[in-house]
Amino acid sequence: MPEADHDVTEDGSKAPRRRERKPPLNVSGRREVLKTVGAVVGTLTAARCGLLHAAPPLRAQHARPDIETVAQVTAATAIGTPTLIVAGNAAPARWAPLIASSFSETLSTDSPIVLRKTGGQDGVTGANLFDSLASADESGSALLAPGAAILAAQAGDPRVHFDYQRWLPVLLSVSAPIAVGRVDFRRSLRTMLKDRPVRVAVSAPNGLELPTMLALTILSMRVIPISGFGGAEAAIGALRRGEVDVVQLPADSAHPDLLQGLAADGFEPLFAITPTADPSVSIAQDFTTRYEALRGHAPAHPLYPAFKATAAAACVDMALVLPMLTPPAQAARWRHAATLAAAQPEATAMAKNDGGRLIAGADDASVYAALAPDLSAILALRRWLAEHGPSWRVG
Repeated sequence: MPEADHDVTEDGSKAPRRRERKPPLNVSGRREVLKTVGAVVGTLTAARCGLLHAAPPLRAQHARPDIETVAQVTAATAIGTPTLIVAGNAAPARWAPLIASSFSETLSTDSPIVLRKTGGQDGVTGANLFDSLASADESGSALLAPGAAILAAQAGDPRVHFDYQRWLPVLLSVSAPIAVGRVDFRRSLRTMLKDRPVRVAVSAPNGLELPTMLALTILSMRVIPISGFGGAEAAIGALRRGEVDVVQLPADSAHPDLLQGLAADGFEPLFAITPTADPSVSIAQDFTTRYEALRGHAPAHPLYPAFKATAAAACVDMALVLPMLTPPAQAARWRHAATLAAAQPEATAMAKNDGGRLIAGADDASVYAALAPDLSAILALRRWLAEHGPSWRVG
């Protein structure tokens, strides 16, 4: 039964029930309530954006919580004048002017983004600099790095002093290099008795051509890297002179006219190291599909996880990354700016000229995750390199 809203007096009459009223909250009490509500709303917003892990801890009570909260929000969203470190002389150097111009507008920085170019073809020097400045740079810094720097880290290059797995990806430009050459993939007694090595043109044994070397090894080929070929033209010349058997061509070099000329000389596209963005215009099957067609089953080689990780790195033409401890508000602004930049006609045209595509927003995290395999895959890769490295140097 519902509770009565009246009291019965001694003479039997009814009188309205008197309800006790709680005293109103004082100023400090209201502030504490508003502070708690604001903290809950901020936490839910960060969780929805996937940034809860980077949210700063709640502070203890202070004498002026309203002023301090405003200061925290202002510091978290202010970007100032960030520095964009350009690692290497390849794709990042081409992308740097366009990205600096676009992001200076969409980020609303105090002044145009400062470009800091570093030498080296593979970008290791710039990546080392970025990691050393990440914790000390109050204005914020970002890095434009090629996939070659990540490949060097995967292979255990002693020059590497950075941890790419602690980078926060913002914008990626990816493509699919293609292996071209003349190789007999049939496993017959005659081919096994010959034991003829497959010579691969490489810039370095742990360079961008590493996925092709791993793929041929998984296909039971005895691989010999021939170093010193830093560009596609030099590698193609060596292929036509018979100095090497296989070359790995970047997507922007593997145009139909070139491939037709190579086919006339007896060289064919062997495989793409990863699936292309548009299968309808794919020049060659990706390696996994080609392996299944040749062997009748999926790859089960111990080096296959290492191949997938190195292939993902070799496909990265350019990666725009932030330090892992970037405040969530700043990271959100960088990602928003990356989404706007990826939609610009100039950016899409540049990515298309490179034979690839731009990835921004939520998709870049899943693509970047492929660069960080299990520890067993990294150990298998480095063991394989250590085992064959001495014979490669002698041979």
